[in-house]
Amino acid sequence: MPGQVIYIYYDTVGNNVLSKGIINLNKKNALRRTPNNLLLIKDGVSVGTHDSHTGFQVIKGQENVKAFLDSGIKNPSNLSSWIDFSSIEMLHQLTPVEISEILYIAHAHNYLHSPFYYKLQNNYIFLSLPNNFIKVYYRYLEEFMDQFVESITQRMHNTVNEKKRFFQKEKTVATFSIPNMDELIPLFREGICLSFRQIKIENGVYQVPLFIAEDRLSMVDRLFDGNDSFGYIEYNTESEKWSLEYQFD
Repeated sequence: MPGQVIYIYYDTVGNNVLSKGIINLNKKNALRRTPNNLLLIKDGVSVGTHDSHTGFQVIKGQENVKAFLDSGIKNPSNLSSWIDFSSIEMLHQLTPVEISEILYIAHAHNYLHSPFYYKLQNNYIFLSLPNNFIKVYYRYLEEFMDQFVESITQRMHNTVNEKKRFFQKEKTVATFSIPNMDELIPLFREGICLSFRQIKIENGVYQVPLFIAEDRLSMVDRLFDGNDSFGYIEYNTESEKWSLEYQFD
């Protein structure tokens, strides 16, 4: 069950996050900074309107952007790769070289000079990859932290209520929070997996084990050896408190 694993690898050089199992940016109102427009850079996309200068499809206006992002949740086949941009006028100032760099990003999932363009004023590059991996370049990393918090909270909520009987009331789960959220960043740099399918439950305390996967994507969907866990994220349903415990060799 791949859906029971959350994988995160944070590349500090490119300021991007490669992930799987995270509630992604293709969700209505999931962003602090809603894009004004989107440049759709994935082959075969037919939504939006064609922009003759770049050769890409575009989504114009925040309301249309929100509707498009929301459609990616309702129908995963609508997921696309995109770059946000501030205005059509500035988009049309892109040079052929800059457009070719965007094509390179779309196909190689990496940038040549910078993932953030002065003319586009983009805050994100969203790339949908094979096997449900997602790579996002963030101008502001706190945007990803929002995604992580929501994903962990929702996943724990589902787990706590997994065996709820039909007539029972759903238990609420407190929003994920630990005293020092920046403590997570070094873990993300290592490339970690949170395995909810190997969760330990005792007396209303849920421990999600943490494993190092680095950038070895083939490891993500396998069952980990429990002895390889370097720590855990814990949620206590009675106190409604979260905690993080880990130790590197």
